[in-house]
Amino acid sequence: MSRDQPEKSEGSSRRRAPLQFSLRSLLVIAVAVALLFGTLRWLEVPPFASAMILVILVVSVAAALGLVVAIAGAADDQEQ
Repeated sequence: MSRDQPEKSEGSSRRRAPLQFSLRSLLVIAVAVALLFGTLRWLEVPPFASAMILVILVVSVAAALGLVVAIAGAADDQEQ
């Protein structure tokens, strides 16, 4: 084998893609949030209620990302 080509072990031949989001999904999320807050403004919802909705959204996104990271970590542990 030449120096250019590293030896392949059994685990490296089937490598998983890293966790990442597509540009389309990020755009869809941004549009959904804009529509939500635009609707709240159109309905003349008080700023305090809009702030509460924003806090709930931030906490739920943080929890979802934590869950995705935990699942990815568990999958990595099972492969070894």
